Amino acid sequence: MSGDVTGKTRPMGLDELTALNDEMAALVRAGVPLEQGLTELAGDLPGRMGSMARQLGDRLAAGENLEQVLGSEGSVFPPVWRAVVAAGVRSGHLAAALEGLSKTSRRIGEMRRAVGMALIYPLIVAAIAYGLFVVTVTKLAPLVLGVIEDMTRASDPLLTKMTWLGETAPSWAVWPPLIVVVVLVLAWYRSGRVAWERSGGRARGIGGAGWRWPTLGSLVRDGRFATFAELLSLLVRQQIPLDEALTLAADASGDRGLKADAQQLAEHLRAGGSPAGRAAGFSSIPPLVGWLLSARGPLPTLSQTLTLTAEIYRQRAQRTVTWAVLYLPIVCSVILGGGATLIQALAVFLPLSRLWYQLGMG
Repeated sequence: MSGDVTGKTRPMGLDELTALNDEMAALVRAGVPLEQGLTELAGDLPGRMGSMARQLGDRLAAGENLEQVLGSEGSVFPPVWRAVVAAGVRSGHLAAALEGLSKTSRRIGEMRRAVGMALIYPLIVAAIAYGLFVVTVTKLAPLVLGVIEDMTRASDPLLTKMTWLGETAPSWAVWPPLIVVVVLVLAWYRSGRVAWERSGGRARGIGGAGWRWPTLGSLVRDGRFATFAELLSLLVRQQIPLDEALTLAADASGDRGLKADAQQLAEHLRAGGSPAGRAAGFSSIPPLVGWLLSARGPLPTLSQTLTLTAEIYRQRAQRTVTWAVLYLPIVCSVILGGGATLIQALAVFLPLSRLWYQLGMG
């Protein structure tokens, strides 16, 4: 039997891969042959994952080995996952390799949820501020403008423009929130795909390339560094060549600069060069990781220190999440709430104060 495992070329989602990975690791630990275990397990797994497990079991039962099955399904199973599983098969430590992948994918999922949680309150405040703005230009501004024109026979330029904006609101008011919702849904969907998949030569990972706000930017950056360091540790532990491990782990991070630097370093290693002194010279490679690669101790020690380094970056990201949860609401309330208040003042209180002044002078 050959062909696509799932009948589709859609890559596995992060949660799907983690669940399947856990089941395969449990079967290997229990000593159950994968072809038998996956076939029997398929009925207990929902939807696409059950179909995937069944067809994997069928192909293994037909005589194909696990490396052949995964190698023919590059559009479904991400490169780093296939590399670690293949290394686990060759080394005889498949269960340990699968468990390491599950642990890493869970941490990637936790980072994804942390970014989402940090965005919830700012989005609520932004939605309220936008709603107040729409109410102001459609209701308050025309009302105040009518009062001023009736009592002074004059018009207020700012209120006139806001009233015009309110009159055209049916043609534009729905688009800003709709665009924001679509962008957020697509970003969340993409972040839920396997974080280390590659598509069209461009890495996709936690968050997107466009994070520019300092706090969220540092959160995404530290999350990517943690993913890079942990996957590199896992690949080194499975005795995958360092040049290949660097490119796979960099693809997993989703950071284009890191991917480019890792590719250059990998080419340097393939040409017979040493990482000593060279790894620390790339601006996109995390400083701690660059220093560890330059030191290049024994591989078991390198793997352990990379794991500790990943934990340092993960703790940094967690501190950023804590900061965001505590202080981001305050910052957003001041900026967005202050902006909404300013618009209200420009639309209502400033024109009314002018009106009272003119009436008093008259």
